[in-house]
Amino acid sequence: MFLLSFILVSTSLLAQQNRKAERGNARDKIKAQRTAFINERLALSPEESKAFWPVYNRFTQELESLKKAQNSARKSAIEKLAFISDLDAEKYLNEELQVQQKMLDLQAKYQQELKKTIPVKKVVMLYKAEKDFKLELLRKIGKKGGPPQPDSEE
Repeated sequence: MFLLSFILVSTSLLAQQNRKAERGNARDKIKAQRTAFINERLALSPEESKAFWPVYNRFTQELESLKKAQNSARKSAIEKLAFISDLDAEKYLNEELQVQQKMLDLQAKYQQELKKTIPVKKVVMLYKAEKDFKLELLRKIGKKGGPPQPDSEE
């Protein structure tokens, strides 16, 4: 009985680790696709690329960190929604606005930083490229029913 329990727990843990690894691989593929997409859309020169990507990567890392915190707080609030007081609900709403403001402040900060690395028109093009990439990603997910795989023809 102990051996059977051990095998079941081990199998479950391995499956969970495999799912995490697959999600990590999918994220890496998406990041590589996004990089190629943005490079192509912005037509970055080697000099621009060298200056742009470190700044852009810092921005996306900081933004992702804020989004993770926001999602965690949302999930927690939704799970407890039936049990929280109006005061706690108000506190959650205020925290949500604070996180959104932090995201906006971060965007403003990095917009200034990005303008030091690429022409202002390319910063505008970046916003369009990010939106287009998200739409393309959603289209691919919808077609394939899962995370996108690199296209050999693109």
